[in-house]
Amino acid sequence: MSQEHLSADEIALYDRQIRLWGMATQLRIRSAKVLVVNLSAVGTEVVKNLVLGGVNSLEILDSSTVKEEDFSAQFFLPNDDSIIGQLKVPHAITQIRELNNRVKLTANTGVLLEMPREYFAQFDLVIATEISKQEMLAINKETRALNIPLYVAGMHGMFGYILTDLVRHESQSEKDIGNQPRVAGTKINRKKTITNVEYNPTTNKENVTIVDDFVILQDLLVSEELPKQLNKRQMKRLSAALPIIFSLFEVQRTLEDIDIELLRKLSLETAEKLKIPTSVITQEYLELFSRQAFAEFSPVAAVLGGSLAQDVIQFLSKKESPINNCLILDGIRSEMPIYLL
Repeated sequence: MSQEHLSADEIALYDRQIRLWGMATQLRIRSAKVLVVNLSAVGTEVVKNLVLGGVNSLEILDSSTVKEEDFSAQFFLPNDDSIIGQLKVPHAITQIRELNNRVKLTANTGVLLEMPREYFAQFDLVIATEISKQEMLAINKETRALNIPLYVAGMHGMFGYILTDLVRHESQSEKDIGNQPRVAGTKINRKKTITNVEYNPTTNKENVTIVDDFVILQDLLVSEELPKQLNKRQMKRLSAALPIIFSLFEVQRTLEDIDIELLRKLSLETAEKLKIPTSVITQEYLELFSRQAFAEFSPVAAVLGGSLAQDVIQFLSKKESPINNCLILDGIRSEMPIYLL
């Protein structure tokens, strides 16, 4: 149907709907209650962007103490060596609050694995950074039970990742009309489906509703889905960062170099588990990860944390599909692909 065939009342109705969608977006963002676990380098960037973005409330759960290396990448901490060994969050909260005093900002120095389910139930969304595999699976169990979306992110020097279990997400966006009209019920991929399509006469575009379904993170870590999505050439060009990052979930966090032979063994096992060609794991990447295993670099944190915060805002706005379900940042290749695992 073209615009000239519509009455003035019908056109006014469409204009009103567009304004209401914009108001609804702002309302969702400004009413969101967000939990950020760990004020790491990535966590610092996420907190900065969400506070500036104007979320309703944000709590930081972090039981760690200040270490000397924190000063290089966590800019909310005062430049004061005397606070080394003290709880981190109380020293950062004042500077964070200064970014936007309208955001309800709270700090919690409790231990993640000791927090009851009732604690997580008060939040609309959880973002956990630099957590162990045990912590990741434990918190995902709670968020799934409560139907709360979860982002997990971390850094390994020049590399990083974002994993998502957002349970189920519905988004609406305006798309140009293609050669073939979009049809409700069309599956874009195994976890993304077009559920509704409406023509917008004001813009001569289609308002498309897309539903994303997510898998639990435990299944994501052992997924065999990549070979079903990528051809052989694409599989051979995969970054070694994917299997190596996943293998580091089996290694205890340390600032010391990781034994390269151990890393090789774990990475090869991970590649085989994910049905990824073991040939993608190169000596160059093993050496880089061995030296940078759990290092935090400010420029990388800015890219990764900024991308995560942007996706959170997008998730809350319901205007576009969020990351589903694995983003890998490779600073050597300067790429940040998203895989559906």
